[in-house]
Amino acid sequence: MKFLLLVSCLIQVTVTSLFAQHTPEEMSQEYVAYAYDLIDQKDYDHALIKTDEIIALLPRSTAEIQYVRALAHHYLDLDLEAKKEVDDMFNYPMNDELKLHADELLVLINHEIDKNNNPELHHENVFNMAEVSAKYPGGMGEFYTWFHGALHSHGIDREGKGKVYVSFIVTVYGKLQEVEIVKGVEETLDDKVLELLSECPKWMCAMQNGKPVEQKIVLPLDLESHPY
Repeated sequence: MKFLLLVSCLIQVTVTSLFAQHTPEEMSQEYVAYAYDLIDQKDYDHALIKTDEIIALLPRSTAEIQYVRALAHHYLDLDLEAKKEVDDMFNYPMNDELKLHADELLVLINHEIDKNNNPELHHENVFNMAEVSAKYPGGMGEFYTWFHGALHSHGIDREGKGKVYVSFIVTVYGKLQEVEIVKGVEETLDDKVLELLSECPKWMCAMQNGKPVEQKIVLPLDLESHPY
């Protein structure tokens, strides 16, 4: 009996020690990664169940857990619940990158809520000019760095090719759609540029009257000016 009591005490001390040594953010990393996988698989209900299980194991929730829950609710068209989850993120520590994702998601959620409350917003216009233009995170310098890096990593020969002019629409979700060549250089290279832009990381969407809108962008892409 004394032995069992001793073992029980040792287990309690060990568990307490583990919780004391690691923050909830550190302890939940693997579980959160699995929940993200469920989001990628569009298994939103199970992602919510998994986050419930994670929270039950921890002293408290975390900003990233709340972010996963907000994503799941958003994709399930439960935007009012998703908004609560995003708002709750700010009650916990988070890095700048996660805060940026939270701000972006909140803009989209508020847009969906407004759209559902106002049917006229279901058919947005595509703006050529907006009060706040769509932009690549970090600015256009970062975009060109990404683009030239992608050209280089794909081993594309573009010496002496000059510039290609492209147009695309930045959606309210930051994705590039309807990517077209306005003025190209040669078919093979033009097709490769279109392929690369289809894989472009998300942009920050344009804003008009405080609302996210779609914007058409036309860009010259200098194929030769690169740091590689």
